[in-house]
Amino acid sequence: MGARRAGGAVLVAAVCAGGWATAAQTERRWVAFDGREWTQFAPAEKRAYVAGFLAGAALADGERTALRDTTLLRRAVDSLYRVGGLRYPFGQMVYATQLDEFYWWDNHVPTPLYLALRDINVRLKRQDE
Repeated sequence: MGARRAGGAVLVAAVCAGGWATAAQTERRWVAFDGREWTQFAPAEKRAYVAGFLAGAALADGERTALRDTTLLRRAVDSLYRVGGLRYPFGQMVYATQLDEFYWWDNHVPTPLYLALRDINVRLKRQDE
């Protein structure tokens, strides 16, 4: 009986893993996300996407000034944040709202999210000068 259960467990695991692998292959990659995904995201998903984008950009900014040492990197990002020196200096709600407005226009829908964020950021920085 124990061998049957073990065999059944292996079969279930194999089916689940195979299903997951197939699903992963058919999902769109994050670089391909555009207005179609954005307009389908729930508000919490929008905030999470933008927060993740900003965190990744801040990490890249910090790594330009501090090598891979975690303490120095944290100080570098904190310092850049305090002085407004991050590449994406505005808050996540600002970017999320701007993306909502950007994708309101049908001709903007095919624009990838990361490119839309870059374009919005450029415009916001010009207005801030």
